[in-house]
Formats: sequence, C-alpha cells, structure tokens
Amino acid sequence: MFPSPSLFHSDAHLKSSSDIFRALAHPLRMRICAIIDDKNAACVHEIYDALKIEQSVASQHLRILRQANLVHTRREGKFIYYLLDYGKIEGAKKVAGQFAAFVV
Repeated sequence: MFPSPSLFHSDAHLKSSSDIFRALAHPLRMRICAIIDDKNAACVHEIYDALKIEQSVASQHLRILRQANLVHTRREGKFIYYLLDYGKIEGAKKVAGQFAAFVV
C-alpha cells in the first residue's frame, strides 16, 4: 500500500527528494523550468524578460533550483546559461508516481 522502500534507501535520498519537490512546488520556478526547457538553455536575462520579473527575483529562484540540482550552468563568455538536469526531473517524476496512487 505504501511506496516501495527501495525508493528511499537512505536519509540522504529522502532529503534530496524533499529538496527537489520543495524547489518544484513554486509556480514561478515551474515557469522558469518551462522557459529553460523551451530554449534548451537560457540565461538569466532571457528568463526575467520572459516572465516580466526583476533580475534579482529570477536569480533567487534559480539559486533554489541549483541547490536542488535541478539546473546546472554553462558559461559562454560573460553569459551564464541555465540547463535542466533531465535525469533529476525524471527521478522526481518516478518518486511522485509512486505516491500518486495514494491521492484520491
């Protein structure tokens, strides 16, 4: 009836999963992920321009996504591009799917 214990081998895995879900729980961060996905890589000015938010707000949300290892960066000259870690997102999807069966 409960999710497979193999999904949660350790406290570290539980914390990582929790961090990922917490990062994805904010609507603005979901929109940021969608922009990065659409562009395959996006720099911060592309993100805040698309969302019509302040640069500092975009940077704060990107920091949370980085800390959860949902995005990583690539530097090209003076620009830093953000890319999604699709492996982490797929892992989160798998864990969420295990719990979805219990939602009525």
